[in-house]
Amino acid sequence: MGHPLADTKLADLTFVAFDTETTGLSPIASRLVELSGVKFLSGGQLLSSFSSLINPEQPIPPESTAIHGITDEMVRDKPSCASVIPDFLDWAAGENLVLAAHNAQFDAGFLEVALARLRIPPPACPILDTLALGRLLVPAAPNHQLRTLTEYLQLESGSYHRALADSHHVRDLLTLLLKMVPEVKNWHALSELCGVLYLSDLYEDGLDRIDSLPDGFESIRDVISSGQTIRMVYSNGVAASRVVTPQSVHLWRGNLYLSGFCHLAGSERTFRLDKIVSFQVVSD
Repeated sequence: MGHPLADTKLADLTFVAFDTETTGLSPIASRLVELSGVKFLSGGQLLSSFSSLINPEQPIPPESTAIHGITDEMVRDKPSCASVIPDFLDWAAGENLVLAAHNAQFDAGFLEVALARLRIPPPACPILDTLALGRLLVPAAPNHQLRTLTEYLQLESGSYHRALADSHHVRDLLTLLLKMVPEVKNWHALSELCGVLYLSDLYEDGLDRIDSLPDGFESIRDVISSGQTIRMVYSNGVAASRVVTPQSVHLWRGNLYLSGFCHLAGSERTFRLDKIVSFQVVSD
């Protein structure tokens, strides 16, 4: 059975170019601080947009602020992922819909981890990577970063490294790239040209898809389900005691991570399972 979009004409697709800004580079250790998107047709016609700053519930490192300009003060009173992610998914829903991002693995990784933490099933729509498409269709560009391609192709420039602005750049770039391949007339041909990514594939590494946890950690599922708190000894160079309310377990690049509310830090933190020396449930 083929993909449900296989024979769908490009003119009948709705695209959502999206972008994220974050506290760092790791989807496991870092958090979203902004999520934006623009919904448009294959010819570039803008339908609607979505944009929200996000309180990451942890400090934004100065080196990250230096890139996107988002400060702790700017997000202090903003909603958390728990409300922004569902709002974004509601806005981005629709028939014949394709997500698009530049270096999609990065943005999709943050979205996947956020979905897994919130236990929200991922949307089934595919994600198109304009980085892969740009490398294929514009090989002469000095490099294939979003800003470089935008300026090399003489598209509308402007600000960068803010989620809404970059979403518009992705829309402009994808619209032009599609015009470069007039022989590509349906989704099947486009997906065969550059490949696609699915959040559902990434989500297989989430808590609900991990078949087994390491010896000694089997009870973590029950702890998460019941909302219990644990006291653990965590060794990341120096062993220290932490009181944590676990929320989810993720597999990322070969390592298992436990995310939860750290009572010492007063915010959500992530811990590698193989660095948890021991743990016990805190009795009421």
